Amino acid sequence: MTTLKDCLYSTIHRNRKPLKLIAEEIGMSENYLLRAALPDTEESDTGTGCRFPLKKLVPLIRETDDFSVLDHIEQSLGRIAIKAPLAAATNSGLPRLTMQAVKEFGELCGDLDASIADGTLTDNEIAHIKAEGYEACQAIMTLLHNIGIGKLK
Repeated sequence: MTTLKDCLYSTIHRNRKPLKLIAEEIGMSENYLLRAALPDTEESDTGTGCRFPLKKLVPLIRETDDFSVLDHIEQSLGRIAIKAPLAAATNSGLPRLTMQAVKEFGELCGDLDASIADGTLTDNEIAHIKAEGYEACQAIMTLLHNIGIGKLK
């Protein structure tokens, strides 16, 4: 997505849930939600000037399960976001978490190697590698989170 508004538009209009249901779930009028994702008047002749309320962003993301707005913000700031680490483990679970992190990273490396073997990366390959990368990051962060939770049993 090129702009924050593009991501917001996609989250609201290109979703599995109907617009009416999303509006009900986040406590907004359907008409306002529809207009809030349109381009700003400064950027387009078709803009409404209607702004999406920031306090509704978290409920929108929760109800649509679409993180593209957050991904855009993170990417714009040179940051990444990953799914929160899994539940805490015990000392006996640390070797398993370590092996899971190694496995996920190995899969990422293997998929990347296979994808670049022909010297090009297709859009599908890039999307797959990004997904694998986030899974590897999550596994590593889960391990680090569990190491740092204090006294493990």
